[in-house]
Amino acid sequence: MPRYRATLLIELKEGILDPQGRAVEGVLKDLGHPVESVRVGKVLEIVFPAETLLEAERKALEFGKTLANPVMEVYALEALKELP
Repeated sequence: MPRYRATLLIELKEGILDPQGRAVEGVLKDLGHPVESVRVGKVLEIVFPAETLLEAERKALEFGKTLANPVMEVYALEALKELP
């Protein structure tokens, strides 16, 4: 069965406070980098079997739905690749 690697990005929704992002922003500014804002999220790379690319996409989106907190987070499928 073919194997796929999905890259998922999970981020806090707009308007949700991001203390980790604020800390990183402060460090960068203290080091002299002119940043406007920083948001911290999670990148997940998941390797799994699927019969077709369409099935792999469906499974990857289901992983995002399962792993993201719908009250505070949004998720996106950033990349999906069949592995050799």
